[in-house]
Amino acid sequence: MSLLPRSLFGRTLVALAAGLALAQLGSAAIHLLDRGSSVYRLASLQIAARIGQAARILDRLPPAERHKVVEEISGRHLRVSLPGGPVAVENGFSEHDPYERQFTESLQKQIGAAWPVRVDINSKPRSRGFVGEGVAAGSFELWMARHFYFLMPEPFSIVVQVGLQDGTVALFDVNVPQEPLSRLESLAPILLLLLLVCFGLAAFLVRMTTRSLDRLGRAADAIGRDPGSAPLPEAGPSEVRRVIAAFNRMQERVRRYLVERGRLLGAISHDLKTPITRLRLRAEMLPDPEVRAKMLRDLDEMQTMVGETLDFFSSVSKDTERQPVDVGALIESVCEDRREAGQALTVRGALLGPYRADPQGLRRCLDNLIENAIRYGGSADIEIADSPRHLRIEIRDRGPGIPHPELERVFEPLYRLDDSRNMESGGTGLGLSIARNIARWHGGDVTLRNGASGLVAELALPR
Repeated sequence: MSLLPRSLFGRTLVALAAGLALAQLGSAAIHLLDRGSSVYRLASLQIAARIGQAARILDRLPPAERHKVVEEISGRHLRVSLPGGPVAVENGFSEHDPYERQFTESLQKQIGAAWPVRVDINSKPRSRGFVGEGVAAGSFELWMARHFYFLMPEPFSIVVQVGLQDGTVALFDVNVPQEPLSRLESLAPILLLLLLVCFGLAAFLVRMTTRSLDRLGRAADAIGRDPGSAPLPEAGPSEVRRVIAAFNRMQERVRRYLVERGRLLGAISHDLKTPITRLRLRAEMLPDPEVRAKMLRDLDEMQTMVGETLDFFSSVSKDTERQPVDVGALIESVCEDRREAGQALTVRGALLGPYRADPQGLRRCLDNLIENAIRYGGSADIEIADSPRHLRIEIRDRGPGIPHPELERVFEPLYRLDDSRNMESGGTGLGLSIARNIARWHGGDVTLRNGASGLVAELALPR
């Protein structure tokens, strides 16, 4: 199961969010490194200047007076001592650490002479002693301390040993305080604000693009119901505008095709009715009653098939406007006509209000579904379920039902379960196709399912 969203909008936002987050994290890391190294360089210059000044003062004083000056110079972050000779400092760092080398060069410039200077930078401040207080060699902490100790959360120390001109060694132990967490806390709101602004702007731009695609998808879904709808406005990026323009051209071609087909079917209807009428007149004059009856029966079947076929094609190219229809009264009218013919029908349920539809088309759809129920089930039980979002009408019969694989095939034009093609038993095979086409023209659909006691035909229409 994929964790990515299914929509283009969602996937694009996830990709943008991931990219922005990585970019912001990289920016934060670069900022911290650059700022940390800059702060270290500034601090090292100040420390080197202070140590250089103190070393020059100590060098000018007699050895007996140096201890007084050492006590005055020493403070919270700087301890000065005169051990007499060099002191071993174990910190685990390379002898050629670039920061130590740079500090040494800066200190010698401050002193103004090439006095012996040794600088040792330790990732942790010392409280006592100088040997064995480094971090464990080979650890990640050592690597960070060696390269990025100015970003470590704890203060680091700089141990400087300056050889005075009389051979005395002055030891300066500086604890440099660090504030990396406060730097991160001040940087986090800025990065978060930039992330939100960039993400919001990206979401807005992506939504503008996908909105055009959403409109195109809805228009493509509705083209079968209403090919004559207004063309889509060509808005959005140039690529999307080209797609919408191509879709509008396709819709116009479909509309022209349907108009031409309607005209052709009208001409066929007129041309077929005339010869059928002439044949009927000639059949009426046949002297043999048995031949005359067979001929008239074939003509009736032919006329029914032509009428049903024309109704099927006209049902998918209707151009009538919708109007408020009392569907309850329409159903009662259809049922009353059939009750007078001795057919059994029941109606349950009520509607919330009128439904905007084509009255003739909706009547034809209901009449076909009821006719199908009575033909194969002997009766029809109609149940109405209305809601603010959907109008559902179920028509149940008491027949044998339909095998499950055939539930969709019976909607195909001219398809009948009865292979005999007998008009009396199976009809023309167009009733359900016409009903579904009319329902889909209204934005709904007709579906079939096998119920507990027979077949259930459901007409679902959107409010």
